[in-house]
Amino acid sequence: MENESRIVEQLAESLIKQDEMIDELKGSNQKLDNVEAELVNVKKEIFKLNIQTVENSRAIFKLATEVENIAKLHDRVTNLEKAVYK
Repeated sequence: MENESRIVEQLAESLIKQDEMIDELKGSNQKLDNVEAELVNVKKEIFKLNIQTVENSRAIFKLATEVENIAKLHDRVTNLEKAVYK
């Protein structure tokens, strides 16, 4: 009789611990789901930043071309002035 009550007590404790472990696993799974969702958001933001970087690079090259054209304009005007005022 004493053994039976001790076995029942240990089985009950075992079930309680299993329930606690299941709750912990559920919490861990939920945290992992949150981390995964956050990672997806980070990936989206990185993709957007990469697109913006490409657009900025294109704008910089376009600006460099315009600056080069302005510098060439000065040389052309100087050459034209030299030809006109000779």
